Amino acid sequence: MACTDMGTDDRISISGHWTGRYEYGLGAEPVPFEAVIAEAAGQLLGDITEPNTFHRDMGAELTATLMGQRTGHDVYFRKTYDGFDQGDDPVYEGQLNSAMTRILGRWRFPKSPALSGRFMMVRAVDISSRKETAVEAEALH
Repeated sequence: MACTDMGTDDRISISGHWTGRYEYGLGAEPVPFEAVIAEAAGQLLGDITEPNTFHRDMGAELTATLMGQRTGHDVYFRKTYDGFDQGDDPVYEGQLNSAMTRILGRWRFPKSPALSGRFMMVRAVDISSRKETAVEAEALH
């Protein structure tokens, strides 16, 4: 049976480890990041780690809290940096692919709409579980 209602995908979680990057769109280098997301009933909570590219007195790495929601393939979250208040937290809005392994979208600062860009996230592959699955499959032969 084909799924035509995007809301029926809510039973599938996007919990886990994700890697990604966001771009400013002004010719600047993309900024890589890692996120660990926990999803429960469509609510998202997580942690983000990225290299410090704009707040020099905070060290080499920035951390942030991710809070948001997912409805079907639509993902929305706010990123609040730890250790400083910049007065405006970036929001991310994106779409999951059908395999639920990639999110593509845009980010923006609500109070500064000109400061925006694209982002993408890819679900990290757990190499240890893939190796275990390969070993299990081999044992069956």
